[in-house]
Amino acid sequence: MQQINFSELGEKEQSLLQEAKGAGARYINKKGTRHIGAALLCDDGKVYHGVSIRRTNTSNSTCAERMALDKALFDQNYDYALLAIVGFFDNNSADGSGKSDQLTPPCGTCRQILSEAQGYGIKNRAIPILLTNSDFSLVIKTDSQELLPLAYKADVYKK
Repeated sequence: MQQINFSELGEKEQSLLQEAKGAGARYINKKGTRHIGAALLCDDGKVYHGVSIRRTNTSNSTCAERMALDKALFDQNYDYALLAIVGFFDNNSADGSGKSDQLTPPCGTCRQILSEAQGYGIKNRAIPILLTNSDFSLVIKTDSQELLPLAYKADVYKK
């Protein structure tokens, strides 16, 4: 994992983070103070957006990363260039400002799903991931392999 400044990112990366931030504004969270926006750029240039939907029963909730990936899968789009994830905290900072320098990385289930997804396409490569907070003051560059280095891999997907 590498911490970088937002200004060091390329135009495409900055734009994708902005799209993820925009997606995050469409969240539903009745129980907590966090929400997530995601934007998944595919190799063909198409971008899929996702947002966290938190329901009363958390096992019925939807993560932003999963929503973006599932939209791509529905369109049979399997090769991924970059996943941008923006985390938000609603008035949950130490100073009461509502801003936080904390990241919200993918949950364990999403890490496993992203790890599996890296093998769906022809290129069979780790998915590059950018993680940031809502004001882009903390940006981490990583990938699906680094987030879950010893992921469970089943051969049942191979034909």
